[in-house]
Amino acid sequence: MKKILPWVSLGLAIGLTGCASQPNTLYHWGNYPQQVYLGFNQPEKASPAKQISVLEADIEKARAKNQAIPPGLYAHLGLLYSHTDTQKAAQYFELEKQSYPEASVLMNRLLAQLKAN
Repeated sequence: MKKILPWVSLGLAIGLTGCASQPNTLYHWGNYPQQVYLGFNQPEKASPAKQISVLEADIEKARAKNQAIPPGLYAHLGLLYSHTDTQKAAQYFELEKQSYPEASVLMNRLLAQLKAN
């Protein structure tokens, strides 16, 4: 029994160390969740221009690491651009539609609204 205890302790230590490491995620989330939170709850801390610059930098980081862009990020950027640059907004809505076909219905509605205005 005394010979087994050190091995069990070592196994637990290795197991707990593995749990503390950074988890692998499917997407590069970057600052996206924080920007959405700030945009809705503390808009004075996250102007649309600041959100655009932060999120576009996150996209570049994700591409550099060859990671996927999370669902909704392109659409969020499109909404931010829809007030200032409708052409860029349409590009981001199309990117969201291409990346996540299940968002096509919503993206098509947003594109139609852009064309109507």
